[in-house]
Amino acid sequence: MKESKPYHAVLVHELEQAGLNQSEAPGEEAWRAFLERVSGRLEDAYQGTVVLDERFDKMIRHAVDPFFLHDTQGRVIEVNHAACEMLGYTREELLGMGVADFEMDLAPGAIWDRMRVDEVFTVEGRHRSKDGRVYPVETRVGAFMAGGRKVILALCRDVSERVERARQLQELNEALERARDEAVRASASKSAFLADMSHELRTPLNAVIGYSEFVLEQMQDEGPVRYREDLERIRVAGQHMLSLINDVLDLSKIEAGKLEARAAEFDLAELLGDVESTAEPLALANGNQLEVRCEPGAFSMHTDATKLRQILLNLLGNACKFTEDGQVGVLASSPKPGWVELRVWDTGVGMSREALGRVFEAFEQADEATEERYGGTGLGLTLTERFCRLLGGRIKVRSQPGEGTEFRVRIPQRLPALSEV
Repeated sequence: MKESKPYHAVLVHELEQAGLNQSEAPGEEAWRAFLERVSGRLEDAYQGTVVLDERFDKMIRHAVDPFFLHDTQGRVIEVNHAACEMLGYTREELLGMGVADFEMDLAPGAIWDRMRVDEVFTVEGRHRSKDGRVYPVETRVGAFMAGGRKVILALCRDVSERVERARQLQELNEALERARDEAVRASASKSAFLADMSHELRTPLNAVIGYSEFVLEQMQDEGPVRYREDLERIRVAGQHMLSLINDVLDLSKIEAGKLEARAAEFDLAELLGDVESTAEPLALANGNQLEVRCEPGAFSMHTDATKLRQILLNLLGNACKFTEDGQVGVLASSPKPGWVELRVWDTGVGMSREALGRVFEAFEQADEATEERYGGTGLGLTLTERFCRLLGGRIKVRSQPGEGTEFRVRIPQRLPALSEV
């Protein structure tokens, strides 16, 4: 005996609503009333019957995520159990509703009429449940044909947790941005204060140095030797302190954005000659030989000569300080049109790999032994690196312990626009 095919779930539901049993034949009067009820309901509510494939219907009914089936006007045709649980309505209540009754952000018919068959996309909105709770949803929407007309299948997902995590992340990012801005303002205030203190700090130091030099000149012939020695110590200590303060104030000006590059025309060879004259006594003090060379070619520069001179003197000063009875030098060349490369090298103590990693950091020395022996603020190379950037260039370094160090400064011959730190 051939097994009969089960009735569609929609038909079974309607039979149950009419108090009929699918396995027993109803009386003629009851059957007629059932048909009129079903026909009238479908005709009035949907203007024609939507017939779903039985397997598709089962998939919707038992899906974990909420499913809604509605027409292009937003009238609900079918829902599954998950949709009922999410919104808090019974299936019968939802079948008598429109999407606009629980969807707060999407107007009925806003997109469904224009959807192509088999078109699928994702929209975000908010649902309002029966108890008044409003929550965000992400809906995957698709259109297909059923019963000769276009219907819309919507897979909805409550994304409250995801939205809350995103909100918390946004609040955290905003808090971090506020903390960063406060730190930047505090740093700028500190730097601006130090930069503004330039006159107040330098003036008395210059007065101490100048007065000690004046008294020394007066005592050259007639003053006691022991007083001359004390005055010389005052002068040297004052110059050393002034040098340290100048480094700190220059760095503060850079951080405060108050240090600008002022471009002017000059010849690089002439500037190198001035640098050589200034650095030569430093080299001779440690028994070093100084070599300054400029490869043949036109080296007409239009940049900040003062900053470039300070870059070279900072690098040569370090080279002379960390080299004894050796060689230090500068070589200028043009690696490509419009650019100048300055190699400053020495045969001194060199640096370890660890020291190279922090060589341009402020207030850093190669190691404790170096700091104790040679002194200084550890700002010379920091300022040099900042000055290179200020002029639109960059600086690189390579070194080996006991074999010396080489810095390569590469800058454009013409100062780029907006070259402020």
